[in-house]
Amino acid sequence: MTLGIRPPSEPRDPFSNELQHSFSFHLLQLSTSAVYESPDSRTLGFAGWNLSQSLEVNEDSGSSAAFNRARQWLSHCVQHDQACKPPDTEFMPRRLVNVGSWEGSREPFLFEPTTPVPYACLSYCWGIDIDRVMKTTTDNIHSHYQRLELATLPAAIQDAIVVCRALKISNLWVDSLCIIQDDKVAWLHDASTMHDVYRNSHLTIAVMEPNSCKLRFLGKQQFGDPSWQRLFCPTLPDLPEDTSTELLMRPGEFKPRSNTERSSLDKRGWCLQESLLPNRRLCYDGKEMIWECLCRQVCECGHVVEPQIPYDTSKDYGKLGTTLKTHLPEAEPPFDRMNGFLFRHCSPPMILYFGWRDLVTDYSHRSLSKRYDALRAISALAKMVQIRLPEKDGSPDEYVAGLWKGELHFDLSWEVKPVDAHDVPPSTGLEDDNETSYRIPSWSWASVGKPITYSFTEAFRIWKYEPEAIDRCQIKVIDCKREVPEDPTSAVIGGSLVLQGAFAPVQLVSDNERKVAYVQSTGAQTLPISLDSPALVANGDDQYYCFRLFTLVGYNYGRFRMGPETRFLVLKRSTYKEGAFERIGVGVWDDNFGEKKPCPLFVDVEPAAVEMV
Repeated sequence: MTLGIRPPSEPRDPFSNELQHSFSFHLLQLSTSAVYESPDSRTLGFAGWNLSQSLEVNEDSGSSAAFNRARQWLSHCVQHDQACKPPDTEFMPRRLVNVGSWEGSREPFLFEPTTPVPYACLSYCWGIDIDRVMKTTTDNIHSHYQRLELATLPAAIQDAIVVCRALKISNLWVDSLCIIQDDKVAWLHDASTMHDVYRNSHLTIAVMEPNSCKLRFLGKQQFGDPSWQRLFCPTLPDLPEDTSTELLMRPGEFKPRSNTERSSLDKRGWCLQESLLPNRRLCYDGKEMIWECLCRQVCECGHVVEPQIPYDTSKDYGKLGTTLKTHLPEAEPPFDRMNGFLFRHCSPPMILYFGWRDLVTDYSHRSLSKRYDALRAISALAKMVQIRLPEKDGSPDEYVAGLWKGELHFDLSWEVKPVDAHDVPPSTGLEDDNETSYRIPSWSWASVGKPITYSFTEAFRIWKYEPEAIDRCQIKVIDCKREVPEDPTSAVIGGSLVLQGAFAPVQLVSDNERKVAYVQSTGAQTLPISLDSPALVANGDDQYYCFRLFTLVGYNYGRFRMGPETRFLVLKRSTYKEGAFERIGVGVWDDNFGEKKPCPLFVDVEPAAVEMV
């Protein structure tokens, strides 16, 4: 909305463009309830438009008014949303922090619950500087059972305890305090139960900002500044008595969050599963408070609720929890909103497989502090997907190094996403001295530590006729060494695949200046490829090969209409296992001329059994 202003002494011409001043602003109806829905029959009509609702943003997230609002959000969900209840009422984390007395006269302490109790989880960024940050270790765990001096805890954990006390939640789960940090065996065991810890929490407190546990997240809020929002009450006739006429005016340059504006929390690898697994989240980002659950999203400024912004400004990965955790109709269906046409005709297993690849793509853009956390930090989500996938021959689909056996031909076709010059690549983390013998297989996306994508899914989005995969490779052997042998979604520390399929020798040509690479077959056919390491220089002494994964074609009434589009891996001989091969890239051949010819690399090529490490 734009308002034009002229001096009152001048003639009033409503159609004149000669205005001395004009400015843009957002106009919203002040909601009378902390838990509001929009649009509805009570939305205020004004000048031919329906005004979106909003709350008056609290100036300080640590104020009594802010805590009262958070209590209203939580109590409304507890009372009305059956879908958001913790699924396992008997689950108990190994350890919890008792937050002490509500008024603070008794200090927090660590304890091991013997009966199920409600608890909150904390999702936050540790930060780079973690020196002198209190953690539970084998040396201090017994003293932590006696007392955790509040003043010595990191500022973010202090604030989380304040929130729990204000919301009357007696117990808090924090990874740094509830998991012994210097006992590798105990750490791996507790990390493997993280899916249960977060999904069974009464509430998860998500600290979107700041990016360090040494900084407080409670305090002044940007959107709560009185200069940012103005409350006024216009005179409007013929409105129902219980309809609020209070309006909020906010700056026109205000823009909601977008995909490119990730919070500090959403840049961390571990925090993806922490954002998806809980049924309820109370988020703090320094601008406002946000409520998320399986049934609704509400924020103080109103932009999360329709129709304030177009839907595609942010991908709602948080709703994945609906598909993974519940069949209840009260929860809002996720993927049909997220991806539209892609999932319109898909079966539930396909939705989960496509959803997993979307999550992996998002996850690959996030940073890790430890190199081999790449598969650990997504293991909990893999557990949730595995539970929901249909069993075959009485066994669940096998999870192998970030991929699924049931769709291995698709999952192997990941490609490294080119990074723009202005993009900051994610941190892949450091390698621990005791993990030097670990090796993530080259065929896993987790081995490259770079943003990846699955471009083959575009065929499912844009082809007129539904794609079908043919010429698929066959799985002969999967041999992965799991870090936690008894955990089926554990990270792997080594592994190999033996696949049967078309296998062709090629020459590799790379141009580092232009950042392009090609493979050339014995028949002189040249095809562009995507290298996993763009800096790779073709070595004349090395032998290179292409291995066909699958071909997509589209049929209509039995007739071949679309494609073929063939995906293949680029391999070289392994430097550490004789007779095996390592992945170095991926390629695609598309018959752009409509001649419907097969990929020339694999014409008259005999299938072979190929081991990949």
